[in-house]
Amino acid sequence: MASLFHRAKQRRAERASVTASGSINLVPLVDILTSIVFFSLLTYTGAALAALTAFDLSLPPVMVTQEQLGNRTEKDILSLLLAVRIGDGGLQVEHSEGLNQRIAGLDENALQQLESVMRQVRTRFPQNNDVLVVPSDEVSYDDVVRVFERLKVAGYSRLALGNRARDAQAAAPGARR
Repeated sequence: MASLFHRAKQRRAERASVTASGSINLVPLVDILTSIVFFSLLTYTGAALAALTAFDLSLPPVMVTQEQLGNRTEKDILSLLLAVRIGDGGLQVEHSEGLNQRIAGLDENALQQLESVMRQVRTRFPQNNDVLVVPSDEVSYDDVVRVFERLKVAGYSRLALGNRARDAQAAAPGARR
């Protein structure tokens, strides 16, 4: 009777002709599978991507002098200015016709109140389709996106993202230094 060592040696010798080329290299197979997964994820157009919201941002309205007004058509002139300021304490809705409403907080109730106020403005001034959103520096991006979503739901299609100078309060007359 042969020992275990001799039997294993004999089996290896018998299989030597079958495995003479060596073992299978799996690295190219893994590379190909990784590429397939990457390009599959890159070209995925399922329901998750369709649910993402895109905003058509336009330029903020600009002030026009009387000389520049002569060159513009009726369509280019913005007669009403509507702005929503986003601060860490809440929202401020301002309209050129005298509306100046403060909404405390940035929670769901505040956003619901913002949508209600914006619908009221929309029904009172149906020609006003432009809204300028001005977030302060400490506001998170998520809060800005939620405000944009509520403005879209309220019926505004021309949304503009504005900014204010960081030292605007210090440069304002009467501000403490």
